[in-house]
Amino acid sequence: MVSTMNNYHMKYALMVMLIACSTAWPQERRALIRVLAIPEPGVLSVDVNFASLTPLPKPTVPSEMRVSVIDAAGTEAIGNVVRKIRPSDGRIAIRKDVAALPPGTYQVVTTLFDQDGKQIGKDYRHRIDWPGQPEEFRGIRILNNLVWELLRIEQKPVDGTERFVFKSPKRRWVYVAVTTRKTGGTMRISVDDYKDIITFEKDEKTTKEAMRFMPAGDHELVVSSDGPCRIESLVIRSIPEILLHEFMGRPFGDLGMPLEGFYAKHVMPNVNTFVGAPSYMAEDHDFHRIFKTWTQDGGRLLLACPARGTPDLNEPSFTVEQAYEFMSSTAGLTNPLADGIIIDEFTGHNDASYSNYGKAILQLKAEPRFKDKLVYVYMATLHSFEHGRELVKSVMNAEGTLAWERYLPTSWNVHPPNASEREARNFLRTEYGLVDGALYYRDRCPGSIEHLAVCFGFFSKPGGHLSNWPPSVNYKVYLDMQFNIVANDPVFWGTYGLMGYHTSYSDEETLRWICRLFRHYGMEGNTKPATDDPYRSPHLVNGDFNDGAQGWQFAPAAENSMRTGSKEGLGKLQKRYGSSAGGDNGLITERSADRPNIITGEIRDLEPGRLYTFRMMTCDYQDVSKREKFAVDVTLENVTLVPGKSFTTITPNPGDVNVKTYKNWINYHWYLFRAEGTTARVTITDWANDHDPGGPIGQELIFNFIQVHPYYAPEGDQP
Repeated sequence: MVSTMNNYHMKYALMVMLIACSTAWPQERRALIRVLAIPEPGVLSVDVNFASLTPLPKPTVPSEMRVSVIDAAGTEAIGNVVRKIRPSDGRIAIRKDVAALPPGTYQVVTTLFDQDGKQIGKDYRHRIDWPGQPEEFRGIRILNNLVWELLRIEQKPVDGTERFVFKSPKRRWVYVAVTTRKTGGTMRISVDDYKDIITFEKDEKTTKEAMRFMPAGDHELVVSSDGPCRIESLVIRSIPEILLHEFMGRPFGDLGMPLEGFYAKHVMPNVNTFVGAPSYMAEDHDFHRIFKTWTQDGGRLLLACPARGTPDLNEPSFTVEQAYEFMSSTAGLTNPLADGIIIDEFTGHNDASYSNYGKAILQLKAEPRFKDKLVYVYMATLHSFEHGRELVKSVMNAEGTLAWERYLPTSWNVHPPNASEREARNFLRTEYGLVDGALYYRDRCPGSIEHLAVCFGFFSKPGGHLSNWPPSVNYKVYLDMQFNIVANDPVFWGTYGLMGYHTSYSDEETLRWICRLFRHYGMEGNTKPATDDPYRSPHLVNGDFNDGAQGWQFAPAAENSMRTGSKEGLGKLQKRYGSSAGGDNGLITERSADRPNIITGEIRDLEPGRLYTFRMMTCDYQDVSKREKFAVDVTLENVTLVPGKSFTTITPNPGDVNVKTYKNWINYHWYLFRAEGTTARVTITDWANDHDPGGPIGQELIFNFIQVHPYYAPEGDQP
């Protein structure tokens, strides 16, 4: 099957890469043009990297780019696309619908113009052999790269049994959503052998949904009722596998309900596959009942297992026999309740153990007792190495899935904390981000995109990992940008899955937001962002004091009792993911017996009535091993604090810090408030209150990670 798929991709996923020189520029100044033509959705993409052409001669004036498709006679075969090039653009992509383009050989012509409308050098020309849109996708409504509408029924009366045939062009999950306004009896929805996946009782008026995995081909939907009913709408969509690690992992923060209820309300409706721990399989485990119900209702459950015998775990390389023996004994393959295993992890070593694991996976799938079990792998950059590519090929042949780890913090060494939104978007198009890495998998491992689940890290737990660490960046917006690229950029066409890693490294808000993004892009099939909030929240500035006192007002209790400075390794102690030195700066205060040190800042550009969070970290400047709640007071003016939703907690900082003889501790301050106006004010002191120091005189504290961002609360759950 995979060899056929590979041939298909070699024939139809026509990717042409060309580095072209412009005669209007010096020889070393070139633009990189990539053309990707994908017949299934009927899409042509032109990706242009302008890095070597900037700065342009008039940096304040936009330039222009035009893309045309020219036939053999030299005439324009389909309307051209013109895009303005702003001076800040490092890279842009043009997407063109060419589903109506007849089969044939064409030239994709890209022309650049300067700010005066004069052409820059010669045209960039790329030949494509266009086969036309394949028959199996004709009549299917493509919503985005991930979601395709297969069937829609509106205003349909049902009294008895109705049957509808639909086709799924690929092996994927299907999402069924039914809304009814009138049910004169019980109504049941079945798809193929999945009986009664949705049931409405008499007089029930609501929307219900279900997800099931289905092979490619023709399928039958059956609607039956024992009385006159009316379907307001029924929709079936082909959707990605939506995976979450880990099932029933507890996120940080106040859930407002028991963990099981939180998952049932906010998580499970947006996920179809969970990753869990083998220990959960014990019948006396609290989660066993939930797992059993989940799988009986069509959900999948994978059990994690380590990548034993690989350089990733610093172990001698496994042979094929050793890899087989290890995997065949794991709970994910031996427990009947589990659907399979996911191996953690293969990061990108050119080691024979990778190929050996691949061969062992194929041996497992050839055995009758394991033929229905799934083998997934966490992986990073396998496309660059021979043994990595062999592992990818084996997973594909075994109908497995590649969980591609994209744990992208809002800042790291190749993506500085002061990056603008446009720079962040350009970063996401690089190999370190998303687009170029996917392009390499598409090119070097043909067919792999249809087995690839993009695994987004959403680390936001203080004391765990923090990917949301430059205080000015709205992390929810950054996650939305990543999902949006996968949903829209043609290089991700046909991506098999979306994944999140992982719940125990997250706070409750970010976990709910990831589930919202799963639904927005992976179930509803949206192309537009899930939020219009800005990448950089304008509400509070300089929260790490990287720019000294800028944006703040200091009122020292005594001479030299307040200063901005640095504590080496503080950002590492705070677990700022991907950081080398970010987070080491802060405000340092020395507590006085006479009066508190006071810092105030203006909170700007608020939307009255909207919910926001204020966050801050503090620790003892001299001794981070002190496990205590520091005497710190935070006052927010012109806001309404949400009762019971603000706290200060002491969080440990384990991991790569030396914890053999001590642990390190941070205070994390979190306040939820509703804005009363467009501005507010925050006042922070190093006393417990106006009258009581509350802590040792002379104690030095360091404050940073100070920020204000909009709070995501699901519709109807606003406190």
